[in-house]
Amino acid sequence: MPLLLSDRLKSRLKVPHGTLYAGSGRKTMDLLKSAPDWGNPAKIISVGDATTCNLIESGILPDICIVDHLTCRAEVSDEVKNRIQHPAYQEVTIKNPAGTITTDLVTAITDAMTCERLIRIFVQGEEDLAVIPAVVLAPLSSIVIYGQPSSGCVLIKVTSEKKKEIRELLKQMEYANDGKSLWRML
Repeated sequence: MPLLLSDRLKSRLKVPHGTLYAGSGRKTMDLLKSAPDWGNPAKIISVGDATTCNLIESGILPDICIVDHLTCRAEVSDEVKNRIQHPAYQEVTIKNPAGTITTDLVTAITDAMTCERLIRIFVQGEEDLAVIPAVVLAPLSSIVIYGQPSSGCVLIKVTSEKKKEIRELLKQMEYANDGKSLWRML
């Protein structure tokens, strides 16, 4: 019962929906940590293997990380897999096909938001669209960090206005089967 990425939404999602920090690796993570929006976040949520790996390498353990062992549709290295398999995390595995937001993904993110432990959501399929429910479901003043291909990392500060903006994107997704019940979860 997923929500499906519509053709009209694809181009809108290629544009950063937060502040872009250009570069890669530790340098970009240092920029993120000194960003005005960093502050004292309620939750830190990372989406993407490279982003999560770089955060962990920089000494930042996101409260929730969402990974799929792919970067730009290519399998990540064993080194990246090992780094994101940090022992502090409890792992939850879900299925979420490419171009969709499934009930499993939304439920896993919802549960992770209230968990006291660090949670790694391993997605069998694709985690790219997980940024959308992560922003909608995160407590205010949280930050969501994701990779912008060939550019750097994007930091989204979760505010009421940002939640409203992202919900507008959700409205542009197509419903499959019982997608309307999934919409009510968000």
